[in-house]
This record gives sequence, structure tokens and C-alpha cells, in this order.
Amino acid sequence: MSQGAEVENAAVEVEFEVSDPRYPLVALSAETGCEAELLQLLPRSNGAYTVFQRISGTDPERVLEFTRSYDGFDARLVTSGDESAVVEFRISAEGGFFTICLTDAGAIPTQLASKDGVARIVAEIPATYSASDVISRFEEHYPSMEIIARRQKPTPVPLFQRKELQEAVTRLFTPRQREVLVLAYTNGYYDWPRENTGEELAAELGVTYATFSEHLRKAEQKLLSLIFATE
Repeated sequence: MSQGAEVENAAVEVEFEVSDPRYPLVALSAETGCEAELLQLLPRSNGAYTVFQRISGTDPERVLEFTRSYDGFDARLVTSGDESAVVEFRISAEGGFFTICLTDAGAIPTQLASKDGVARIVAEIPATYSASDVISRFEEHYPSMEIIARRQKPTPVPLFQRKELQEAVTRLFTPRQREVLVLAYTNGYYDWPRENTGEELAAELGVTYATFSEHLRKAEQKLLSLIFATE
């Protein structure tokens, strides 16, 4: 199918690559030798974002040290294991990073990874937006980017609703509830068999298992009430 013959009510999925080391995600893997993989993207107030990345291939402290050289780009270590670590990046609206540029244009980043000095970004563009306009806007901010693939992706629910859901969840949760829920999700607590127990995750946070369970239960309750509540 040609790029011009796009199906009505179908999302467009676009895969980009950026190898310019002026950009933090590119420089991160080039300078530290790590591999970074997106786990979760959460909107915050004032147009900022929190991004959870799984980091492997280097000492997490090198990643934290790396972020200190960029304005509007803070990081903290969430968990650390033998093979990988989970790092929380806080990106300000003024930072001009990939995720902010794409979401401001109307796209939804679904994959964000960096390896060997190349950043790979996959984003879904809802049918309510012009894919060409979104791509042009991204290219304007990142002229060195390359489009690797562009494909139709029919979906029964408009993808912009996912962003609205994330924003609603962010407003509902306390910072600690969000931290506990994301920690559980990104560390296999909801997998079967579980990769990490509640006791292990509580130890990572430096809290008792009872405290961890209380925060997690309240976060889950708020999330379910958002989905199932009736007027």
C-alpha cells in the first residue's frame, strides 16, 4: 500500500531512527555502552514526562552521571539487578526530547530504545491526526532522523484515548502509589510465574511489605475504579 492510500479510521505506525549524538538518547548508548529500552511513559504536569527505561550493559551509575550534563533531564535508579536496572528519567517540557516532540504533535510513542549510538523510536499516529503532518513536525525538530518503516495499524479504539487515560491515572495516583505500581509492572510482579515478589520489591524501595502492599492496593483500586466506575 502506498503512503498516500491510507485507510480511514486506521492508525499509522511509524518507525524512526536517529543517530545524531547531540541528542541525549543517542549519546546515552554511545557514551556509556548501554542498551536502553522503554518500559513506561507517563505524562506529568506542565507538559513534562516521566520515562521508565530498562538499562543493561553498563553500570547504572554511569547512566545517572551522564544525565547530569543535560538540562531538563534528571534520572534516578529505581531497581538494579545483575543483568539490568530500571531507571526513571524525568524530562521537562523545555528539554525538546523525542517523546515530547512526538506527543505534542499527536503521536503516541510505543517503543523507544537506544543501542550502539542509534535511537529507535516507534510511534502510533491516530486517524484523527495527519500522519504526514506529524512526521514533518518531528523531522523539523530532528532533521537527521530517518524513517525506517511506515505501516497501517487498524485499531477499534482511537489511540488518543490512551494518552487521556494515562493523564487521568497520573492525576489520581499519589507519587508513591504511581512509583509502586510502575515498579511492580516493570519488574514482573504481574507475570506468571512472578519475576519478583512483593517482599523483594518492598526491599528495593526500603519499605515494609505491608506498606508496599497498601500503596499497591490503593493504586490498583483507583485504576479499576477509573475503568469500571459508572455514573
